[in-house]
Amino acid sequence: MKRGNLKIELLLALKLSLFLVLFLFPDSFAWAHPSSIYVSLFQSRPRVETLYLRAPFVITNPIRVVVGDGLFELVDDGGAIRVTQVSGKKRRVILRAPHVVISDRSRAAVEIGPDLTHMRKYYGQLTVSRRPVDRQTGRSGGLNVVNLIDSFNYVASVVGGETTPAFHKEALKAHAVLVYTRLSPKGRHPSIGDTTEEMVYLGAQHERSEVIDAVNEVDRRRLLFHERPAQAFFHACCAGRTSRGADIFGDNAKALAYLQSVPCTFCKDSPLYGTTTRQLPAAVFNREIADSEPQVLQVDQAKRIVRAQVRKNGKVSVLSGYQLWLQIGQKLGWDKAPGTRYQIEKTGNNYTIKSSGGGHGVGMCQWGAQGLAKQNKSYAEILQYYFPGTTVEKR
Repeated sequence: MKRGNLKIELLLALKLSLFLVLFLFPDSFAWAHPSSIYVSLFQSRPRVETLYLRAPFVITNPIRVVVGDGLFELVDDGGAIRVTQVSGKKRRVILRAPHVVISDRSRAAVEIGPDLTHMRKYYGQLTVSRRPVDRQTGRSGGLNVVNLIDSFNYVASVVGGETTPAFHKEALKAHAVLVYTRLSPKGRHPSIGDTTEEMVYLGAQHERSEVIDAVNEVDRRRLLFHERPAQAFFHACCAGRTSRGADIFGDNAKALAYLQSVPCTFCKDSPLYGTTTRQLPAAVFNREIADSEPQVLQVDQAKRIVRAQVRKNGKVSVLSGYQLWLQIGQKLGWDKAPGTRYQIEKTGNNYTIKSSGGGHGVGMCQWGAQGLAKQNKSYAEILQYYFPGTTVEKR
């Protein structure tokens, strides 16, 4: 057989094999583990005008510049990004370009932040670009920072940021499995944010040695239900009992049979286990949330609000307890009701909000996982307790 014909036949065989994989296992690529992740940083800030960088780092685009030490400022300068070295009162412009790509130098994480008191360290590559101009005001949209990071370092940072140094390795491993599971359907190179809307990602300083060991040991395992990746939910502290997914998130979660309500007395060491009480002036609550005290229509087995009737600007509507909780957090501050088991009562000229636990209360209770780990439960047993009917992927 001629070499050219052999190459053609091998190519056709390869294409046929790929077709069969896609046809017979259409979800296999959707379930692939991301090799790297694009994370948009500082998303909790509506606008970033200035960024500060501390060396060492390497600028790799548009030109290569190796920087050994010093403090640098990045600002939007008339359609380009200006990079300025700052030394006391002295300033020296070293670069002006439409975008700037920065990489860590010899695995020394790049330190960057929107001000000098909120600097974070990141591994991998950072791309700084300009956000689009606001069409209504004509103002610059500020700066955007995207961190291209290896999935392992991302998982280690998320797990480290969500736990304390006191957490047992089995609890850390359970958390790592859930993070890998949540990444699974996002493709090979997903683009996500760094806030609670996805998962909180605070950079390299949270990659503690014990967390790195735990992430290594789970070896990218995921939580499965009927051989498919589960939808993995976790929260800080349930304070006695978790809730069904359908009761908190509504009809979209009804098919997720593993999001059950389970008793949990294992999270008593959490600082959020007890009752948090906050008072607000009635004028503030009426302006931001409701004209009067919301009327609770239904609670679940864990005593969390399922439905509530709310009057706002004279109009009556029915909200889920989760929707109302999000409004309280977004408009009044997340410290007002840290957990979704909350009560609202008008007392004189104030509204009193009492809550227990932390987070939405669905899936794995992180402090509960710590309590179970202290009872010598394995990470697989912890996950199967909070997600009944699931299994942990084997390697």
